[in-house]
Amino acid sequence: LQDQLESILAGGNLLFRYDGRFVHQDPAIRQAWETHYHTAGEGPQGVCLVTGEWGPIESIHPSIKNVTGAQSSGAALVSFNAPAFCSYGKVQNGNAPTSRFAAFAYTAALNHLLADRDHVYHVGDTSVVCWAKGGQPDYQILFGSALLGRPAPYSAGDLRGMVQALCAGQTVVFQEQRLDPDMEFYVLGLSPNAARLSVRFFLRNTFGDFLRHVQAHHQRLEIRRPSYDTWQGDLTPWHLLNETVNQNSRDRSPTPGLAGAVLRSVLTDTPYPATLLHGVTLRIRAEHSISWRRAAILKAYYLRCPHSDVPEEVLQVSLNPDATHVPYLLGRIFSLLETIQEAANPGINTTIKDRYFNSAAATPAIIFPTLIALAQKHLKKLTGDRPGLAISLNRQLTALLSLLPITTFPARMSLPEQGAFQLGYYHQTQARYQKKEEPEHV
Repeated sequence: LQDQLESILAGGNLLFRYDGRFVHQDPAIRQAWETHYHTAGEGPQGVCLVTGEWGPIESIHPSIKNVTGAQSSGAALVSFNAPAFCSYGKVQNGNAPTSRFAAFAYTAALNHLLADRDHVYHVGDTSVVCWAKGGQPDYQILFGSALLGRPAPYSAGDLRGMVQALCAGQTVVFQEQRLDPDMEFYVLGLSPNAARLSVRFFLRNTFGDFLRHVQAHHQRLEIRRPSYDTWQGDLTPWHLLNETVNQNSRDRSPTPGLAGAVLRSVLTDTPYPATLLHGVTLRIRAEHSISWRRAAILKAYYLRCPHSDVPEEVLQVSLNPDATHVPYLLGRIFSLLETIQEAANPGINTTIKDRYFNSAAATPAIIFPTLIALAQKHLKKLTGDRPGLAISLNRQLTALLSLLPITTFPARMSLPEQGAFQLGYYHQTQARYQKKEEPEHV
């Protein structure tokens, strides 16, 4: 081997075998090598923050690769490259002393996880990797399907049944592998930050607890959907982030850090980030449109972050006809006023929603008297063309106005009250379309 020894050693392709097995599998030899590795070298010595043992400190950690948005050559998870980041005369990674073995171990393990593209998930600017303590990949597959809607070799109904069983503390068989709800499970979120990586979250819990948090999140998002919407699955974090950006803009990336914050709140069952609510509210104001996904986000946000201006009676899956919350009723009334206008002027290009939706939600006292007076003109016009419909709509408007526990409209409504207004508008609109569909199903 002498002539080829240099090329063999350069590629790390040489193994030694003794007495029927490889020498690196011998416990005594492994221990001897680790002891030598921990004590060899001339660099600075110190106590490793990971292992707690004394030994040589790694000055430059190996790079982490395959994080979306980071440098293709790799980025550092631990790095100190400027005097402003250093303390007590330490240089580079001496400020976070990590032994050579620990630095090699965590970078090798993380690069191995990130290289497995089937089990790396991307949400916004965050790359998510997850793993079970036992190492079985089936936990990763089921987790990706439950939270992120990734394809799985089972129907949606079978997957829901498995998730419910695991949430109830029962084991299930997934691809001939028995999954234990008490299995220790880890979820890591990484985002690019110049030549470094930012840890958005690093969570550890049992597999069953993670699924319980995901299931509670999906339950909060449940809301009546329009009949024309063909999406039958659960809303994924990507869908939530998508509702915060302008779909007509060139850059449709969500706010940096929002993906990590949303995922962390879902997986830990903590309040959603306020930036999610603000992003959705801005899109509603800009587009004068509240889709079922945006309505679901509003409902889920205030269910998890209760507010006195958004009582539980308005946070329902469908219309609550008994709710007397003023902002919610005003949203319902606005939807009915829009219906009256469309009935009197079929095919109208610009409705009151296009012109007054935002101002009606923010300053009802200024807008609603004008809208109600306009509705009376529309009803008068409709009486000549379709008197039966005019009488029905007038009765509905009178009934809604009579539910208001006030004699004057509020001068101004807060952001949470505007959320209740938007939910009332959405629920009333969906109830209107539902009534049109009912005769077809009878």
